[in-house]
Amino acid sequence: MPYIITIATQKGGVGKTTTTVNMAAGLAELGKKVFVIDADAQANTSKILLQQMELRETRNVPEVLSDPNGGLFSAAACPTNYPNIMIVPNHIKCLLWEEQVRGSVDGILGFKRIFHKDEALQEYDYIVLDTPPNLGVMINNALMISNYVIIPVPIPDQFALDGFATFVSHIGKIRNQNTELKLLGVLLTKYDARATTYKNNRVIIENTFKSQRIPMFESVIRTNVDIDRAHQKRKTIFELDKKKPGAQDYLAFSREVIRMCDGQKEA
Repeated sequence: MPYIITIATQKGGVGKTTTTVNMAAGLAELGKKVFVIDADAQANTSKILLQQMELRETRNVPEVLSDPNGGLFSAAACPTNYPNIMIVPNHIKCLLWEEQVRGSVDGILGFKRIFHKDEALQEYDYIVLDTPPNLGVMINNALMISNYVIIPVPIPDQFALDGFATFVSHIGKIRNQNTELKLLGVLLTKYDARATTYKNNRVIIENTFKSQRIPMFESVIRTNVDIDRAHQKRKTIFELDKKKPGAQDYLAFSREVIRMCDGQKEA
C-alpha cells in the first residue's frame, strides 16, 4: 500500500504547494512512483505539474467526486513531465462541490468512499495531497485518508506559530475517526542563514516545537529565488536545475520523508 501524505496548514503563503510539487519531484528523482491529488481549488499544484492544462477541464477532482457512476481518481489521472508522477488536477468548480456537500457524509468521507474501491492506486509508492489554507471540506477529506500530515512553517513569518495549536488540535479530532493519521513532522521553509532575524526566529520556532514534542524534519528549505523562477515557468526546481540549492534541499527532504515513513512502518 502507498504512503498517503497530506501537506497542510490553515495558514496561506507558507509553502504548501511548493512543498507538494517539489517533494513529489524529489521522491520521483529517488525512484518512487508518486500519485498527486490537488485538493486546492486554486489549482496551483496542477498548474506546475500538469503536462496538458486542457485535460483538467474534464479530468479533475470535483468531476471524480460528483460522478454518479462512481468515479475513480486513478481513471482521472493526468501525465506530468515525470514518467513516475501522475496527478489528478483541480478546478475552480470544486468550490461549488464543497458548498453542495458541506454538512453531508461526503463533506468528510468523499475521498475515502473513492479510495476504498480504487485498487489501481496500490501500484504507487506515495500519494501526496495539496490542500487549501483552511479547515474546510477538502482538508478534512484529505486527512481522513492520510497516514501522515506534513506542516510547512516559514521561518521569517513572525505569525507562523499563530493558529498552529488550533491546527494540531484539528488533526487530533480527525484522528478520532482516522486512527492511522500521524503528524510526520514540521518542515521549516524560506530560511536565510545570512539574516540574523531568520536565525533568531529559527531558534524560537525549534525551541517551541521541541518543548511541545512536535516532530520536526532535520531538513530545512532555504529561501531561493530559483524555486519561484521554476514555478513561474510551470516547472519543479529539479526541472529548472538539479544543481540549484533548492533542488538539493528538497532532495534531502525527500530522502528524509522516505526514511521516516519506512521507519514508522517498521515500528
